[in-house]
Amino acid sequence: MSNERWDRRFLKLAQAVSEWSKDPSSKVGAVAVLDRRILATGYNGLPRGVADTAERLETRELKYQMVAHAEANLLAHAAHAGTSLNECTVYVWPFHPCGSCAGLLINSGVARVVIPELEVPERWAFNFSLARTMFEEAGVALDQLAINDEREVAA
Repeated sequence: MSNERWDRRFLKLAQAVSEWSKDPSSKVGAVAVLDRRILATGYNGLPRGVADTAERLETRELKYQMVAHAEANLLAHAAHAGTSLNECTVYVWPFHPCGSCAGLLINSGVARVVIPELEVPERWAFNFSLARTMFEEAGVALDQLAINDEREVAA
């Protein structure tokens, strides 16, 4: 089976993980893989033990201050399990990692990031561009997969 088919499978898994998020407007999922073995998963949400109240999730300013991004949760879950992400590939659905998450992924030794080829929301364009620059300078491959429909990755 081709690498692209495996990439699509793991990106589809990141899409499924994104559905675990309680965020009413932005559901993001991430999956770390090495040698076709899943190492960790993460989705955007409030930290463990912090109440997922409607006020926190529906008030954008409050939500942005409290929610941990999918990539950060993925790294926390891997660290909690004692799992190294050195040289792994991280699949993120549906957004490009932000600059902060790019830095965390780089410092964790991630070798490659795969995202769907979707239109970037204008409000995040600069941040995503900055993250791409960071990945490039650090030698982390960033691959975008063309998809048939923005809600689903063809397997």
